[in-house]
Amino acid sequence: MKKNTFVLIFILSLLANQSLVDDAIKKGKTIAENICSVCHGVNGQANSGGNSVLVPHLTAQNEFYLIEKLKDYKSKKLEHHQMSLIADMLSIEDINNVSKWYSKIKIVIEEFE
Repeated sequence: MKKNTFVLIFILSLLANQSLVDDAIKKGKTIAENICSVCHGVNGQANSGGNSVLVPHLTAQNEFYLIEKLKDYKSKKLEHHQMSLIADMLSIEDINNVSKWYSKIKIVIEEFE
């Protein structure tokens, strides 16, 4: 009986965790649509074509890398007029959510024949 209870609790915790992740991704997408998309696009493909160090592609970037960069802009450890202003507008939860959104976008590579 104890084993069944443990398994049930474990499964319920996994489902609850997945629900939290899905919610964070939805919130992150909303932030991307309303704030980030002007330069980086909702899908993370920068309007600059990704060829600018000032406006890079964000698609499939490492989530923790994005979090740290946004925190650095927020704290002014990194200076970029526009990014520092934007990071100031974001809460830590917003930073985590938008970073999760961009990191979860998958890159599809098509083969040419």
